[in-house]
Amino acid sequence: MLNAARMTIKNTGLSIQNQFFYLQNFISSPRTMGTLMPSSPWLCHAMLSQIDWTKSLDIAELGAADGVLTRRILNRMRADARLDAFEIEPAFIRKLNLFDDRRLQVMAHSAEHLTGDYDAVFSCLPLLSMPTRISMKILQKTQQQLKAKDGVLVLFQYSHLSEKMLSRYFTWKKIRVVKNFPPALVYICKPR
Repeated sequence: MLNAARMTIKNTGLSIQNQFFYLQNFISSPRTMGTLMPSSPWLCHAMLSQIDWTKSLDIAELGAADGVLTRRILNRMRADARLDAFEIEPAFIRKLNLFDDRRLQVMAHSAEHLTGDYDAVFSCLPLLSMPTRISMKILQKTQQQLKAKDGVLVLFQYSHLSEKMLSRYFTWKKIRVVKNFPPALVYICKPR
């Protein structure tokens, strides 16, 4: 397991400083942080491959952290697309505000307050670590804010235990990503 972590750090180009930053935030707030490390390039790729990037999209990212996935979303988005990145941790909000991209709006509040219509929502939120009431509210709001039947929620979790919760609001399929520490499950969800 430790070798997998070292390999992920080496392959993602994470600095010790960035790793320490994640560890600090996890220790101070494990229920909202949910992980010790940022998402691997393989996990980001598995999530982003679920979207047709040739369209102009309205996108939300829930739990943007320090922008590992945000940066990759912006790189794939068209010039006329928009991204609302939701984050509640002040240290991560400061990092996200350093992005210089007019398509990005940093939303410094909980995804519980998701408003607007979205073509796609990406979520890095630790649904099982949060109080169930909050997780359910976020999933319900996401279902309501996705545009028509074409809207999609793409999220990852470290356990299959969130599947019952997801099934209440979405039909879904999943992909296992082993090149991540820890290995993750990517869910591609369509509103019920």
